[in-house]
Amino acid sequence: MAILIANIGTSDLTIQISIQGKNYYLPIDYLPSEANIGEQIAKLPPKLQELWDYKKQRNYIETILYHDLGFPINTKQTSRELTQVVLKKYRDNPGKWHPRIKPVRIWGAIQKAISLGATKGYIFVTNQVIPQTPDGHEKDTIFLYEILVKWLELENIPFILENKTLDSKIEANKLEPLLSEYEKHLKQIAIDEKINLLSAETEPNKNLVLVSIKGGTGTMITALQIQAIDSNFKNLVFIDPGLNLEKILQGEPSDCQLTLYWRHLRSQKYDTVRQLLTRWDFDGAIMILDDWQNSLSLLPDGIVDKADIEESRTAIESATAALNLGLSFINLDRADTQNILNSNPAITALTVLEQNYEAWLNLYVQCRIYWELNQVANFLARLSSFWEELLNYLIITLEGSQYFVGDINDWQLQKNLVEPKLWEKFYRQERKKNNEFKEWDFDNSPYLLRNRFSKYRLVKNLVDVRGKNRKIWEDIKESLMILDYWLQKRNKMIHLAKGVSRKTMSEMLKSDRLSADKQVRQEAIKACAPEEILQVMSEICSATFDLLDMAKPSFVGYSSTTPYYIYSDIIFWVLDRLERDKLK
Repeated sequence: MAILIANIGTSDLTIQISIQGKNYYLPIDYLPSEANIGEQIAKLPPKLQELWDYKKQRNYIETILYHDLGFPINTKQTSRELTQVVLKKYRDNPGKWHPRIKPVRIWGAIQKAISLGATKGYIFVTNQVIPQTPDGHEKDTIFLYEILVKWLELENIPFILENKTLDSKIEANKLEPLLSEYEKHLKQIAIDEKINLLSAETEPNKNLVLVSIKGGTGTMITALQIQAIDSNFKNLVFIDPGLNLEKILQGEPSDCQLTLYWRHLRSQKYDTVRQLLTRWDFDGAIMILDDWQNSLSLLPDGIVDKADIEESRTAIESATAALNLGLSFINLDRADTQNILNSNPAITALTVLEQNYEAWLNLYVQCRIYWELNQVANFLARLSSFWEELLNYLIITLEGSQYFVGDINDWQLQKNLVEPKLWEKFYRQERKKNNEFKEWDFDNSPYLLRNRFSKYRLVKNLVDVRGKNRKIWEDIKESLMILDYWLQKRNKMIHLAKGVSRKTMSEMLKSDRLSADKQVRQEAIKACAPEEILQVMSEICSATFDLLDMAKPSFVGYSSTTPYYIYSDIIFWVLDRLERDKLK
């Protein structure tokens, strides 16, 4: 489906006049503002050049045509008055006037729109009847629009027109109010035509919006062009009726060039992607690029160079693959990340992110992101997972995975694989806290080490057995206990289906610190304030790398300038790829 949206101007209307025994179609208004009109006149045969001499053309209009219309000869009439009388004569005697009337330039735009599947056009017209101009503005197009409607009807052209009359109080040379007026009308057109609506029934991606800005004042041309682009129509193409002076004289429709300001539109889309990624909205960025990709695929042939389009599509495909990779990391889906990398050779450079991936660091950075986005429920969920994933990482890094059978993620502890000294320490501590563990038949079945405090005790003993710095571990332990209050609160809120925000977190902590329940009060006093959680997490990360004698990565920190682990790398790669595409 396609629609046409167009300006019209009084120079669109030509009327046949007999000059020295030959019939020519002359515009009722001269075309002085057309670019290169002087060069075009110079290319015409001398006899036709005379017809485009301003004074001579006006003389033909103000003598021959005025006589036919009943106006006093050589008494200049406004375009509004002229078209008003032409319309009346046309309606009264269509057999006489129809052959003499040709709306050559707008006709060319309508022809091109019909060839692209359009059956309807919205035409912007002026009718400035206000106290300051009670007879209307001299260049008003309201009657010209009615002439066009009548002409299409008599030509049996199956094309419906609907006028969009600009507010009469707005001067046609004032840009700011015109921008607002065009925006209002374009929004209503989008609603009426169900354009840009995210509905499967309307198939929005197939709506082709054709815009012809020729006609009206220069300010009207600018306003329609700007607002058409800013309206974010998914498939926007401009129809530019060319200026052919000889064809105008013959009353033939203008040849039209299709123009897609696709590089500008592309820049708009890429800037939107950049803005979304400042808020870590990978899914939104993917949707913008997918929409733009679909728009490119639906363009009529011949609008843009196919090679340029293919290069841009390749860039979009690789950027989208990288964004999907980021989304899979956010979703903690390792299988999907591996599948995306294997299926998209264009993003091979990002493979290192998956190879060096650590879940606990991902969760730590996601906590930073969700806190920044003020998504507290997601923040607390990731905080809870961080606590346990850190312990999982320490167990594996401290060579504890050898004590488990099957998939390490199932955490099936096998007693006979554990050194006696380590088992004795761990068993003595665990049996005091865990009755199930105390009564387990380890000789016949591995034990599922599911509880985070059980893992915590195993790590504690691994640190001792492996000879790691006990002081650093005590610091980590202390920080984990500071966070534990918030993990418990998060679990209670889930079960009670209560909402949570930074404000409610602070209120909850304040209330618990005054609680009559001694245990609740002590846990709350020990806990850190909500705004200090990221600092505590950062200290845990730094201490963990110190404990393992590893260099601290640059993304361990909690200021807004600290890199965001894999997400900063992916976003940089995507924006760089899109920026290079813009520069081609």
